[in-house]
Amino acid sequence: MRVHRPMRLRMIHISAALAAAVLLMIAFMAAGIALVSLIAAVLAAALVGWIAYRVARNALIRGRTEPAMSHGRQPDVR
Repeated sequence: MRVHRPMRLRMIHISAALAAAVLLMIAFMAAGIALVSLIAAVLAAALVGWIAYRVARNALIRGRTEPAMSHGRQPDVR
């Protein structure tokens, strides 16, 4: 009958566990950076879209409400 002895941790096991922990931490940091980068990109795209919408809306509203200027003399700017 064979007696099972507990496996002794060797330096290679400890080093491998430490490397795995460091790599897992780096992977979580990279995932967090990717998530933050994605959120920033979505917010930037939304802001650009909002600015384009406001500019287009203002141009269309201004075109409808202001009377067309004649080709003659323009009024003085004060």
